[in-house]
Amino acid sequence: MTAVVEETVPEAAGEGGGRAPERPGPDPAAALRTSLPVANFLSFFAIAAVEFAVPFVAVSTLGASSLVVGALGICRFAPQVLLARTAALLVERYDQRSVMLGSELLRVLAFLLSALALAAGPAWGTAVFCLANVALACGSVLTSVSTQVLVPAVFPDRELPRIYARLSMAESGADGLAPFVTGVGLGLLGVPWTFATAAALALCACALLVRIPRIRVPAGPEASGKGEETTETTEATESTESTESTEKRSPGRTTLRHGLRLNLATPALRILTFWALAYNFGQCVIEALLLIVLLDQTPLTAVGFGVIRSCVVLFAVAGSGLAERLPARLRTGLGTSVFGCGAVASYSLVGFGAYLGGTAGLVLVLAGFVLDEFCSGVVAVRVQTFRARAIAQEDRAIATASYRAANLTAVPVGFALGGLAGLFLSPVHTLVTVGALMLLPAVLVLSRSVRETG
Repeated sequence: MTAVVEETVPEAAGEGGGRAPERPGPDPAAALRTSLPVANFLSFFAIAAVEFAVPFVAVSTLGASSLVVGALGICRFAPQVLLARTAALLVERYDQRSVMLGSELLRVLAFLLSALALAAGPAWGTAVFCLANVALACGSVLTSVSTQVLVPAVFPDRELPRIYARLSMAESGADGLAPFVTGVGLGLLGVPWTFATAAALALCACALLVRIPRIRVPAGPEASGKGEETTETTEATESTESTESTEKRSPGRTTLRHGLRLNLATPALRILTFWALAYNFGQCVIEALLLIVLLDQTPLTAVGFGVIRSCVVLFAVAGSGLAERLPARLRTGLGTSVFGCGAVASYSLVGFGAYLGGTAGLVLVLAGFVLDEFCSGVVAVRVQTFRARAIAQEDRAIATASYRAANLTAVPVGFALGGLAGLFLSPVHTLVTVGALMLLPAVLVLSRSVRETG
């Protein structure tokens, strides 16, 4: 697959109307190796700060119920489902620098809205938080689809695990550091300045993304990414040619239904898709209730919760960094199975810890978080690499959008059910039950068809 760099080849004609000799354009892989992970870190740091602060402020300051926490989660993720196909079409039609810059500007808007939420009063403040989460969601779906299309198109196959590891480490590092810094920021600076700082970080990510070439990934027929190396050479192509390539595709190949079929094409893809659905659903049911239970049964503060979140997410950084340094047998489908099992099964510990309560229960919750984050760090690299090799380039945008839409459908559904369970059922018993049920996908991902993948 050849990525097109639009701004590197002159159009001027030479003598006799001939085309002037082409100058070699910049290497897009070289530009992305450093800029993309750093921009990812800044962007995800800002996102993690807001994702930590919004529910905490809503519960501790605005007195939000579990239903409100669930509504905030729905606003954060439901738009990503509804706009998945639109995101895929935008990624195929426009250059990736423009797509990523647009997504960052949507995040800046979300952070500025969050900074103004408390000034609107308790009732309107929750509504402003919901609106900010919608803007954050729109930016997230664009970035996710763009990254999953761009990386396999620009980097050779042998580099994919390393690039995905760097991106995963950047994301996990930001997720780990942001809750602690945000907890301190809420205590020292207050809510408005904490969110304003997040907006400034998103603007810094924009400044880095401006420096990368205008890379366009054509959607025309290309070879599958199954084990073949992609090329790093660039070619001169009019932007209209790429647009025509996208428009010539069969309408049926740009639907979410077709993308979903791609994600269910083989036994391994089917199991991993179901595993991801179960993981997201169960996690969000628990997340809708966990903070309320912990605040009720333990002396948890903003700073303490931030420290816990930061410490455990550092294990995700370690998992991402070690993903390609593990023993050879664990750098295959066996590793995907083992660490995928651990990530889902960890929530049985979280549920039991919440049920136990007190210091001992908090220790079990912490242990569950640690196991989840480390295993998730490893399996994220393995799954992304497998999907990049298993799905053809011309199908990657719609396959990624459909995969994300399916998983993010499970997120608001999980938040909604968790929020309702908190009103009509015992939150503690709901956590225990959901944690136990998550052992089922943990066993399924140990299937032979997943263990034998490359």
